[in-house]
Amino acid sequence: MYEMRPGPNQHGSAVVWHVTAKQAAFALCGQQLSERADITQDEQARHCPPCMDSFAQLVTSKAV
Repeated sequence: MYEMRPGPNQHGSAVVWHVTAKQAAFALCGQQLSERADITQDEQARHCPPCMDSFAQLVTSKAV
């Protein structure tokens, strides 16, 4: 099972939504996620493109 969690982008300049395995410390893109992120930025944050690409590959491979 996977979940979306906010965290810094790869450059640390913005908050993005990452895909992570349930209760994992690292996102699918390899970014380490902390317990907390800036809640005010979370609501309008974009999705992490590397996470979304990895998640799409996981879903596609399981559907075959």
